[in-house]
Parts: sequence; structure tokens; C-alpha cells
Amino acid sequence: MMDEKFYLRFENLHRGGTKTLLAKFRVYEPIISLICCEANNPKFLDIGCGNGEFLTFISCFGGDVIGIEKNSAYLKGENNKILLEHSDALTWLKRQDDSSFDFVSAIHVIEHLEFSYLYEMVGEIKRVLKENGIILFETPNPDNVTVATKNFYTDPTHLRLIPYSLLSFVIKDHGFSVTHKWGVNESPHVEKSTCIYDVIGGASPDYTIFGLVNQNAFGGKVENVLSKPKGRTTKEMCDLFEARYQHDYSIISKELKKIDDKIFEQNCYYRDQMSEVSKEIVRLRHSFELELSSIYKSKSWKVTAPLRFVANRLRIGKKIISNALVSLKNNSMRDFFAIYSEKCRRFVTGALGDIEKKNRSQRGLMRGVFFEKYKRMLNKAITKKK
Repeated sequence: MMDEKFYLRFENLHRGGTKTLLAKFRVYEPIISLICCEANNPKFLDIGCGNGEFLTFISCFGGDVIGIEKNSAYLKGENNKILLEHSDALTWLKRQDDSSFDFVSAIHVIEHLEFSYLYEMVGEIKRVLKENGIILFETPNPDNVTVATKNFYTDPTHLRLIPYSLLSFVIKDHGFSVTHKWGVNESPHVEKSTCIYDVIGGASPDYTIFGLVNQNAFGGKVENVLSKPKGRTTKEMCDLFEARYQHDYSIISKELKKIDDKIFEQNCYYRDQMSEVSKEIVRLRHSFELELSSIYKSKSWKVTAPLRFVANRLRIGKKIISNALVSLKNNSMRDFFAIYSEKCRRFVTGALGDIEKKNRSQRGLMRGVFFEKYKRMLNKAITKKK
């Protein structure tokens, strides 16, 4: 079972020290100083005051301060200048006289209360406030997605988030004339939203609702102070992100347009170059075909045709002989002649047949002297081989 000191240790870990809290409370300086200046001997009540940090802040401006705290662990080491009472809030309020306080606050208290208790407590606060009295509730902000989905549940004593619309209705339902909302405790670095996380968690993590018994309190001065909006909403963070996105998109679009234009210019240049190269290739091909045609039609090409043919056959024969030498090392003489006599016969017969075909097609210089000369050379080579 949790003892009373558990929440004290938990709060000290997560809320920060006295200096941190006093710095956060400076947002309320305009309204506190106004009450101290306008009201006659103002009295301030803080419900769920804890160690009395908010009352310490108020006492700097004057006036009488009283704190109510249900957890006795907070009452040790209290400040002599501040009156702290150990009591349940509703029980204590019911013992107070009507119109006895100028200002009643509850900093991060109402999210710990059952709704029926909260509703009755607001009624008692309305009763004890003076004609120009003000109520102040600070509570986690459901508009902040990170708070609503994660941070709120870090505290095991939290019961429910209370939207501003519901809390405003409860306050007005007890006769308060008007309410105002401030966003508080937001991080100062999220002035320029640069990522989606700023949208999710950049809105004010807490909000404060002010309820005025009299809208024209102190000649409307309170209304003038409270009507000035403070903090950030999720919509404002979305607008910041959208504006930043549109700005970045505009810059990127301009850069992409420049790149597209440059690519288009380069494509046009290379297309013209390719057209010129294609024309040059066509011209060179035509010139080459003309030169090749003139070579094929020349007498020297016709005269050397048999020589080119014989050279080609000799290359084939050389390959056959090379393979035969390898085979001769690996086979007997009988097997060697059995394999290569037929190959040599086919090679010589094929060569002679090709020569005769060439002679028939040439019908000129090839008929006669050259044919007879090549035929004798081949027959001599065959006879010598045998």
C-alpha cells in the first residue's frame, strides 16, 4: 500500500524544484498583481497547495494567503509566512463564510477528483468568493496529443482529463459570468515548427481556466488582462507546420524547376549533336560503300581472288595438320591413317571442287593458267603425303 510520502517523492521527481515552479508561476503575475493593487486587503486561497510554492509566489505581491492540503506529508517544514491547513477541500470550504476570498486557485488538482466532487467544490468556491472574485484551475491540456495519450497517465492518481468546454460549463453553471483560457507551461523552443512531433506535442501541455464572478470586476481591468490569449493550441501548431511545409515546398519546387530547365536544355543540345553525328555516319557509310564497290569492281581484286581463296584453304589445312600431329602422338600409325586419310581426302576434294566453281564464276583470268597451276600443286602435295 502506498504511504503518504509516495506522492511527495513522485512529485519532487517529475515537477521540478521550487525555483522551476516559481518560474512557471510568473505567467500569473499580471492578474495577481492587479488583484493586490485593486482589492482591499485581498485574501488568496490555494486548494491542494502541496508545499505552498504558489502561495509563496503570491505572497511576494502582498495580501493574506491560505493553503489547504489533504496529504500531511507536504505540511512538514512549512513557511511561517504561509498558513497551511491539513484538510479535505470540500469539508474546509463548507466551514467558511460567504464572500470571504478574492481569489481561489487549484493547481493540478481537479484531474485527481471525481466529477461529482469537482462539481460540488466549484459551487462552494463560488459561495466563498467576493463580488469581484476570481477562480483559477490549472490542469493537463487534452489538446496536447502527447499529454493526452502518454504523459497524463504517468501519474497513477490521475482520474480523467477535463476538456476546457466541460470545465467552462461547470463553472458557468454555478453562476460565474465568464471564463477565459490560457495555455501554459509550453516549451519555449517550439517557435518554429519543423517536424511532425512539434505538432503532436508542441501545444501547451497545461491550460488554465479563469472564472469571473463579475465580468466588470475592478472596472473591467481583470477582463482586459485575461482576454489576451496565451499559449499554443494544436491547430496553431498545425498552421505553423503547414506554413513551414509550404515554404520549404516552394523552395524545392523552384530548385526542381531550375533542374528541369537545365535538363531540357542539355537534352536539346545532345539531340542536336546526335542528329549531326547520325548525318555524319550516313555520309561515311555511303562513302565507304562507294569505295568498297570500286574495290570489288577493280581488276586487282579479281586477279587476287584465287590467292585469297588458296590462303584461306591453307589456313584450314594447317589447322588439320596441327590436330593430326597431336593425334599421332596419342594413337598408333594405323589408327592415325584411318582417321586422317579420309579427312585429307575430303579436304583436297573440297578444295578442288571450290576452285572449279570459282573458275566457272570468274570466266576470265581464272580459267586456264591459274587453275591448272593450283591443280598441279595440290596433286603434288597429295602424292608426296602418300
